Amino acid sequence: MLRSFKQWVKRTPHVWWTLLLPYVIAAYVVPEHVVTGAYSSTAVALDGAIPFFAPAVLFYVAWFPFLVFCGLWLLLEDGTDFKRFMLALALNMTLAGIVYVLWPNGQDLRPDLSQPTNVFEWVLGGLYGLDTNTNVLPSLHVACALSTVACIWDTPTVRHRSTKLLLSLLAVLIGVSTVFVKQHAVLDLAAGLVLGAAAAWLSFRLLLRTPRRKRRDREAERWS
Repeated sequence: MLRSFKQWVKRTPHVWWTLLLPYVIAAYVVPEHVVTGAYSSTAVALDGAIPFFAPAVLFYVAWFPFLVFCGLWLLLEDGTDFKRFMLALALNMTLAGIVYVLWPNGQDLRPDLSQPTNVFEWVLGGLYGLDTNTNVLPSLHVACALSTVACIWDTPTVRHRSTKLLLSLLAVLIGVSTVFVKQHAVLDLAAGLVLGAAAAWLSFRLLLRTPRRKRRDREAERWS
């Protein structure tokens, strides 16, 4: 089994990009424990017009399996876009972390869920306890979802346009859910779109795709 694994790694050198994962996770978690003092509010008048909708937590938590599923698919099927995926995640976390440190921000839109009335509020109350209301602009839920969708649309290994459209719709619902569960304000969502687009653009510019014919030859050699 170990020999087979070594052969797989040799055929799939982009697997080494998974070594970025500890950094990505740390960059996501550390600001929650470092930037906890006074902060500037990102809420605007429009946020008051958006209702609290607890069932949207289903899409909010879908962010995690969405990233895992897309990441595993690219790892197994498309080395170039997997590297772009990992680089974009690292860029999102790094750039967002810089913003959080230089401009501590947060929002006070959360309702009191100390006495939940349904299972959605119970789940959301637990998430509130795990994830503070600080370090919200830009929204990493939105930024990472957008960067991931960019990689999914680029990869030729997802052959059905309907699949790409469904994943894109899920990414949109994930982004929208952040304001309905009152974890983010509208400005956080907008800044997340800008960050995600910038991270995707940089990852695509830094990691150009191998010309199709050369790539096909490499794939044939990889599995021969």
